Amino acid sequence: MPSRRALASAAVAAVIAASVTAAAAPPAASAAGTPVRITPNPAYASAPFEGWGTSLVWFANATGGYPEQVRQDLFDKVFGEDGLNLNIARYNIGGGNATDVPSYLRPGGAVEGWWNPDAGLSDAQGPITSTYADRDRYAAAWDAENPAHYDWDADATQRWWIEALKDKITHWEAFSNSPPYFLTESGFVSGGTNATAEQLASADMDDFSSYLVNVVEHLEDEYGIEFDTLDPFNEPNTNYWSTRLGANGWPTSASRQEGAHIGPAAQNEMIAKLADRLSQPSTTTDVAISAMDETNPTIFAQNWRAWSTASKSKVDQLNVHTYGTGDRLVARDIAKSSDKPLWMSEVEGDWDGTGFNQVNIENGLGMAGRIVDDLRELEPTAWVFWQPVEDLYNMQKVENLNWGSVFIDFDCNAEGKSLRRIAAGEADPTCKVLTNAKYNTTRNFTHYIHPGDRIVPTENTQTTAAVTADGTGVTLVHVNSEAGARDVTIDLSQFGTIAPGATVTPVVTTQSPSSDPEANALKQGAPVPVDAARKSATISVPGKSVTTFVVSGVSGASADAPVLRDGHTYQLLGVQSGKALAADPSSLAIRTSATTTAGATAQAWTVRTLEGAGTDRQRFVLQNRDGRLLGTSGGGTTLSTSTVEAAASDPALQWIASTTDGKTYSLLSVAGEQVLDVNGQSTADGASVGLYTSNGGANQRWTLADVAVTGAKSVRTATAIGVAPQLPAQVTLVYAGNVERPAAVTWNTAGIDWSKPGSKTVTGSGTDVFGTAFQATATVEVGALAGTQPVSVTTYAGISPAQVKAAAPTTVPAEAGTSGETVAVPVTWDWTGVDAAKLASTGVVTVPGTATTTDPAHPQVPARLSVILTTATEKNVAPASTAAATFTESASYSVDRTKNGVTTDKGWSNWRSGTKNTTDTLTYTLAAREKVQHAKVYFYKDGTNSWAQSITVEYRTGTGAWTTGPTVTDATPASGTAPILDIPLGVDADAVRFVLTANPATHMIVSEVEIYAAGPSASAVADLARITTNGVALPSFAPAQTAYTVDWDGGALPTVAAIPVDRNAKVEVAQATAAAPTATVTVTAPSGATKAYTVQFEKKAAPVLEASATATTRCVAGKVQLVVTVANEDEVPLDFVVTTPYGTKSVDDLAVGKKTSAAFSTRLATVSAGTVQVAVSAVVNGAAVQSTVQAPYVAGGCVN
Repeated sequence: MPSRRALASAAVAAVIAASVTAAAAPPAASAAGTPVRITPNPAYASAPFEGWGTSLVWFANATGGYPEQVRQDLFDKVFGEDGLNLNIARYNIGGGNATDVPSYLRPGGAVEGWWNPDAGLSDAQGPITSTYADRDRYAAAWDAENPAHYDWDADATQRWWIEALKDKITHWEAFSNSPPYFLTESGFVSGGTNATAEQLASADMDDFSSYLVNVVEHLEDEYGIEFDTLDPFNEPNTNYWSTRLGANGWPTSASRQEGAHIGPAAQNEMIAKLADRLSQPSTTTDVAISAMDETNPTIFAQNWRAWSTASKSKVDQLNVHTYGTGDRLVARDIAKSSDKPLWMSEVEGDWDGTGFNQVNIENGLGMAGRIVDDLRELEPTAWVFWQPVEDLYNMQKVENLNWGSVFIDFDCNAEGKSLRRIAAGEADPTCKVLTNAKYNTTRNFTHYIHPGDRIVPTENTQTTAAVTADGTGVTLVHVNSEAGARDVTIDLSQFGTIAPGATVTPVVTTQSPSSDPEANALKQGAPVPVDAARKSATISVPGKSVTTFVVSGVSGASADAPVLRDGHTYQLLGVQSGKALAADPSSLAIRTSATTTAGATAQAWTVRTLEGAGTDRQRFVLQNRDGRLLGTSGGGTTLSTSTVEAAASDPALQWIASTTDGKTYSLLSVAGEQVLDVNGQSTADGASVGLYTSNGGANQRWTLADVAVTGAKSVRTATAIGVAPQLPAQVTLVYAGNVERPAAVTWNTAGIDWSKPGSKTVTGSGTDVFGTAFQATATVEVGALAGTQPVSVTTYAGISPAQVKAAAPTTVPAEAGTSGETVAVPVTWDWTGVDAAKLASTGVVTVPGTATTTDPAHPQVPARLSVILTTATEKNVAPASTAAATFTESASYSVDRTKNGVTTDKGWSNWRSGTKNTTDTLTYTLAAREKVQHAKVYFYKDGTNSWAQSITVEYRTGTGAWTTGPTVTDATPASGTAPILDIPLGVDADAVRFVLTANPATHMIVSEVEIYAAGPSASAVADLARITTNGVALPSFAPAQTAYTVDWDGGALPTVAAIPVDRNAKVEVAQATAAAPTATVTVTAPSGATKAYTVQFEKKAAPVLEASATATTRCVAGKVQLVVTVANEDEVPLDFVVTTPYGTKSVDDLAVGKKTSAAFSTRLATVSAGTVQVAVSAVVNGAAVQSTVQAPYVAGGCVN
């Protein structure tokens, strides 16, 4: 591990408020939290996670001989199921100083070496001691393969932990901080007097290899365990392993840790030597080589690139620390290209900055954030502490830091008392096991993400997700580093199956009181059902918290989850440019998305999977539709005419996709260990695409756009009677993965009669640019365009009339008859009387308008706009802006990170090696012109005053000149923590920029920029604008009246629909039923305010139609004729249907007070008596009414 003194301040990211006027304290969490959506993507899954671990080192060395009760308490805190629950242990094979070197290493740091100090060695000069002076003679005489030259009783305290853990640990790793003193160049295990001088000579590598292997084999034999991996190094290529000598010639306490500088060339040689030793026939261990446990990914990559191919091949596992976090993606890519597992094998730190403190949640949030970032960017198969146990006395009394999660004094005697506390005269020197906030938040991970689970990505950078080993659930750990609550929606739409009864159970950790530092850890809430329709659940979490969401009842991956699937063809769209990766005739470029088949051919890439489908190690070939394969050559990209079969054995034609957000992917060349990169971050059409090391930039990420058509979105519109509709020239095609693209369509309207009202179906067809034929459907409602639906716009009281007019819609929906279907038509608003005074107060201002339709019968119809005026508030418009910076350290710290909603992360950075920039500018082009009230800039402390010495805000409107606003200088808080600047503005602007001037020779880091503009609060208007029954508006409707009664004829109940005044309000209708003939309309305003309307249907007796009928007989030409006379005695026209044994006749629309007769020929000389049935019908008050009358007749006949 790096020197604590160098890292203690670098790990601190605490910020306090400081501004032009001091910023207010963070607000308390409100009932409605900031919405956050988390969408895990199970289609891209890691190898089974190996688990969580620790190095044993100092704490095991210090505590292995403690009284049993003390040891057991410590064991339970670190490895127990209720403790950290670790399952991986890294055993430190100590080097050991010469026996006469005075003690100078930190408590626990002097791990014993396994060489025998009393081996009885001698040479021509006589007996050899294990003193510093005899180190060269000892090295020459010592035989690494002679068991007698080892002290197999050494390291008893660390070995106690092996015995205690042998049934708990699932993966053992051995590692070395330093070779034994006599195999080092300086003669000390704490490094050379020159920190960059090599500590391991080539001549000593064979002995050092044997030393490591023999110790591993002894421990395996002694304890019945098996070491899986052996790392001969620890942070080897660093500049802090130095031994500082005092005036007496011995090391001082400034050299407190074992460590050895071993440069890349020496590492390369040592790996070969160790591999040779392990390959010897006499070797009994099956341990594999891991390496190189470098301090950060950047130096890790430097070391790796300096190794030979042969040495790389001999390493089975890659280990990296994250004391520095840059280039995590590079380390990930190295592991994936070389097809080796990667461990995050060591980190610790102090994320507090206030001194030793058991309960400050900032420390716990910092550790949790580091775990999330490591898992997201490194894709490690294990995550390992340096050591979670720290020397309590040292933390409290000496260094005053917050390293570690568990604490105990490292000098307890047989009575369980601290020798230093006894010497200091403390009243209670008892050795106690304590914990802190990191202990609490870490358990949110270690208790719920288990070995065998598979890590999957999410789009939320503060969340880790893992699919359970059995595939029936997913666990998410979310870090809320902000002061306010969050309403977290767990979006499970990417899973293939959501079982009935699926739930999400939250487990929350917040800051605990000093009286009980674990009181508020792992508080389990009630399970929340997953909404099956929405495929999600929403849970509120408090500010400054870590929450585990345990999701049960989800499995598989949706066919729409973004991932590269074997045999599928994709457009690869650059995240930065929006342009497609294209195979030009001789090179690779980005091109505007194709609109022709020829252009589409160059942009269509088919995935040919070689191995690892559905995992984060999927290897594949990318074949262009023209048949060529994407490859690499000479450090750049190429297009090869090779075959897919040949590519299976050619790394230059193989690729691996990686994602940190589950949505966008980088494409890694297996041979090149670099990713596709749009050169110069260009967005120009035709910009070339090459290779570059991963930095997470938008020019290195691609959106997957499948080209397999799954259907066309239906078109719905309306038209006036007798007027052909204006159907769209394009439809939206839906592709696999829910990708959408427009495509030209030809509609077949032949034979459709637009002169008759009703619903018409129009079919269409076309072929997309990729050559796929498709069918489309349009539904057109034909009816009178006699009215429009009301519309609304929500703003704030005090807005200017000009701003309201600019926000008003230019079209309104015109309705076709009573169908409810609409078509957009242009509208002109009458702004008469709408002045500043009318807009000054909250409420609703109604603006009339005139809409112009295509209906000849209704060329102009009235329209209505509701201007909803809410209490003015402010909104942060920065997230929707386009941000730019004059300089950026790397894409990993791009300016876009300053608008991600996280005020405590390392956002934008302008760090560079050598001379630092004296000034840089961050520019935010707003999505629309705004009344900007103020801006807040959150800086981040990165081990120094990494913030601006002064900051000037400038703004502009349109393309005009920039106007200089306020300047803030010397904003450093008295505490020395990073400032938060709150700068008042009160200007109209569509762009804001911040000119930052750095402190001397210092870089600058901005966590977040918030630009606050005036805006509306949530509308509380829950009124309805109208209610309809079967499409007909209630004529007596008024928004203030909430209860209505409507006559009902007893048939099918009418369908009730409603439109709110605020079109952003939610309307829910509980329709009436025969058993409960009242419909209820519930309106929920954006603020949450609700209002209910009822429509009660009263059954009315059908009216009786007043009509009469008579029937008589007469003779005509010797035959009987039946004559029926009907009379309309009602107040509306009547229709009659007369039915006799001799036929049926109809009489339509008989006027009021009129009568008419109908004659029926019987063709008989005589007839029997009978009855005529007469059906009478009419429309009364819009409802159809029917009744029946009868007309009897007597027998009769004709006499010749």
